[in-house]
Amino acid sequence: MAIVPLSAASGFRFADPVLVDALHPDRAQVEAFIARVYRERYGAVLRGFLPHLLAYHGADGRLQAALGLRCASEGPLFVEQYLAQPAELAIAERMPRRVVRTELVEVGNFAAEHAGDARAMIRALTCTLHGAGLRWVLFVATRQLRNAFDRLHLATVELGEARGQDLRDDPSDWGDYYAAQPRLMFGDIAAGHAFLQREAEPRHGVLPTFRACLAGAP
Repeated sequence: MAIVPLSAASGFRFADPVLVDALHPDRAQVEAFIARVYRERYGAVLRGFLPHLLAYHGADGRLQAALGLRCASEGPLFVEQYLAQPAELAIAERMPRRVVRTELVEVGNFAAEHAGDARAMIRALTCTLHGAGLRWVLFVATRQLRNAFDRLHLATVELGEARGQDLRDDPSDWGDYYAAQPRLMFGDIAAGHAFLQREAEPRHGVLPTFRACLAGAP
């Protein structure tokens, strides 16, 4: 797998992320990595993934972490199954400002072999999403993932419990995932990025192809 060259992101644990869309030659490999992590951790059998995957590699080229993305501008979000209203309205009820749907992105399929890799992935992702012009990120977080955000001192807001019975036409077998107390959360990307900058974290690059996707390109 080709790795995007390191630029100003040399302070991160990973090389720049590789965007893995549906036709990418390594799509099956990254899906298999995510599926293995969920199988080993929760006994889950994943049969569906978010449309855009980001793969994170170490200096040796080994795949260490991955996650999935979907922009709200692309259509309904998976996490909206847990809500009784559109995501932008749910967020707006908790924030003193207007929330625009095109500024929303959902993140899921979190997979990292080690807790340190998960925290490094969150730092890198925050900078990538900020550089892409997004403002709000939605995600379902288990207790373990919430701990990773807490360790990074990144503020998140809970929207409610994520319940397996709310899923419709989902082909995956989630095993013990919902026993891990998942909660639907959102975060202010700009605030998170500003905090990381104050903590002297170097800026992570924006994938040009992902930027084009966010702009509505095919």
